Amino acid sequence: MSSLEEPCCSSPLSSLSDFDELPRPSSSSPTEESVPEGWFRSKLRKAGSAWSNWRSSDSNQVKADPHSSTWKNKISSTWNSIKYSEKWMHFANDDYSSDGFKRIVLLGLSYCPEDSDCDCGMDFIDFYRDYYTRIWITYRTGMPAFSGTQITSDCGWGCMIRTTQMALAQALVVNRMTRRWRYYGRKQSQRNGMGHHDPFYDAQIEVLKLFEDCPSAPLGIHRLVEISSADDPSKNAVGRWYAPSEVTSLMKRALRQSASPLTSDLSLMLAVDGRVIVGDAERESRAWAKRLLLFVPLRLGTSSVNPVYHDHIRHMLSLESCLGILGGKPDHSLYFIGYYGRNVIYLDPHVAHEYIPMSSWDEPSTTIDGATEGHEKRRKHPLSSYHCRSLSKMPMKEMDPSCVVGFMFRRKEELDETFRILNLHQVVDVDLGPGEGSKRTRDPLFTVQYQETTDFDYVGKASEEERRQALEHGFELL
Repeated sequence: MSSLEEPCCSSPLSSLSDFDELPRPSSSSPTEESVPEGWFRSKLRKAGSAWSNWRSSDSNQVKADPHSSTWKNKISSTWNSIKYSEKWMHFANDDYSSDGFKRIVLLGLSYCPEDSDCDCGMDFIDFYRDYYTRIWITYRTGMPAFSGTQITSDCGWGCMIRTTQMALAQALVVNRMTRRWRYYGRKQSQRNGMGHHDPFYDAQIEVLKLFEDCPSAPLGIHRLVEISSADDPSKNAVGRWYAPSEVTSLMKRALRQSASPLTSDLSLMLAVDGRVIVGDAERESRAWAKRLLLFVPLRLGTSSVNPVYHDHIRHMLSLESCLGILGGKPDHSLYFIGYYGRNVIYLDPHVAHEYIPMSSWDEPSTTIDGATEGHEKRRKHPLSSYHCRSLSKMPMKEMDPSCVVGFMFRRKEELDETFRILNLHQVVDVDLGPGEGSKRTRDPLFTVQYQETTDFDYVGKASEEERRQALEHGFELL
């Protein structure tokens, strides 16, 4: 693993109670009595499906008569607030007791489980701080309407865009504030006398502005949909589900077109055909004058993740150069950022938050929710919707086998070291070129190629061992 010289995180706090507005995370699974009945969840899904079908079938009428869409938008907003409420996250599996597992890993950093006697130096509270610091981008309601439509929300279709935005936000945060930076909440900064002049607070706001849910944001959902619409005007870019590699390709173009100083030193490369060609990486990064964001589409099995790849997932998420994995379940994208035993830790974009323009975030109307029985009820600051308090994880075996893994490299040496480690752990093949040899593994996820060759060079090159592996794992060898 490459060793990055980064300053330590903000001064440590003695306990989780020092967080502003953060409750102590529960380490136990919800009780049986607190979980909604199965029939209720079933009815909720059926109602959501019926609403989606009705909304889709009525889309032409909405375009023809914009005034008739007002009440529909109100119903849609109310429905999305219920279906994608953050309260549902309280039923996620948040048990991180030791249970025989030695460590929790989050994007390259290791932490001790609860009630553990491990000595890795960082405990469960440190893990929770790290998890809470990650930028959490979710569904939004009440956004400016997408061009040519009356649609003001991405609920039900924008999750893949949101997970890709989270991976890009992670790259920007690490690039600007380092991997060790921790966010403790707005008022914690104010108690320390820093207020809004905290440079890291300001830097975080500038990062979030890139992803704001408005047409002017260079990496926002409106911009990505606009690029998609320009590619194929006959294809509806709003309201449909996007594939992982498709969103990554759209994000690459948005990044190139961005005029923000925050993105000026970033380049993005999407590997194709299971090959990372180092020469392409050098050209994309302009001979490493820019940071390289590398995204590699993966297929971890046919209909489910093959168990032989479980360790591969762990090894990738153990690297500080890793930006996480964009995946989830079929038509249900999640942002995987760590693992604990046989489970992957993720951030879930399937929560609907109201869009509030960032220019009005500090106005009193955005922080006060009126009076209740003579007392003012304080509304959470909008920034709190970009940091998740509820821990979520799921079994690796339930992941969709189609996913995309991301990495960020500042220098070629970091790329070399990352793939050396992954090759050592049997995750990737490394081809050094003709006469230089290659380092083959049993079940590689992809190949890192140091010397460029033509596609013709690959015809007929598959060995009997490679053919046997392809047959064993259910792949067709082309």
